[in-house]
Amino acid sequence: MKKNQMLSVLFASVVSFSSAETNALVEVKLFKDWVIAGELNFGNLAIKNTGASTILLARDSTDFEMGQLCLVKERAICDDLYQEICRHGDGFFNLLPEETHVYEGRKFYLTQRSSFAKEIRFTVSVYLGNGFWLDSEPLIVKGVVPDSEEQLATIANVKLLKQGKNFNDMWHLVAVTYKNERWLYKKSIPNPALRTTEVLYFPVCPLSLTNKIRVDALDGEALYRIRDGDKPMMFDMYKSVLTEGPDENNVLGKWTRERKQRAEADNAEVRRKKAEAQAQ
Repeated sequence: MKKNQMLSVLFASVVSFSSAETNALVEVKLFKDWVIAGELNFGNLAIKNTGASTILLARDSTDFEMGQLCLVKERAICDDLYQEICRHGDGFFNLLPEETHVYEGRKFYLTQRSSFAKEIRFTVSVYLGNGFWLDSEPLIVKGVVPDSEEQLATIANVKLLKQGKNFNDMWHLVAVTYKNERWLYKKSIPNPALRTTEVLYFPVCPLSLTNKIRVDALDGEALYRIRDGDKPMMFDMYKSVLTEGPDENNVLGKWTRERKQRAEADNAEVRRKKAEAQAQ
């Protein structure tokens, strides 16, 4: 996909808390500026400690999403979730002053609490406990009606299917086109028996505008090979992410890899300067 065919949005903010010693820069990366009805848009974060005090962040990305990445309007709920990762999670690490952290291996759904509209405004918040929050600047995406939707395949847990077990974990893979962009989505299937009528769309990755998209199940539980023309990708049905794929498709992996490399280089320089200052 050509670079001008993928829209990206980058928002950052510096937020002060009760003490001037606690500040942070929160970068929120989205990979397109539009959503369709039922879509849970995704992105990733880079958090830089710009204050003089350490910041506690969950070590595990799943814990972070559950107890610190808060999008609900009732913020009181977040403290309960934060306490859960204190009791049952993998703990926290200290993000030292001037250092940056980027989470890997997980996409963060960033608009699931926002009502669909022509213009959707929302804020990404990182909860630090004790009533302290890191808030991004307000983000804006457009709610749109897609130009087309093409069903590509129905996917399920291959292992359970081969065993002939009755289960309800099935999804559609669809290609959605809007203007000059075409995206792969995992789409939920309503199940009246389970009283699920809402249709949800989980964006996966951008696709070429014209290539034929092929989907093949692999041995195992939930891995699928997807070909965008001659470009192969590996898709994890449960994580809704590409585990392999070229950068023009695997935009989450590319941004996360490059942003983490930059953070590691910056952190190494920060530590070098601190070591020099201590040695003097």
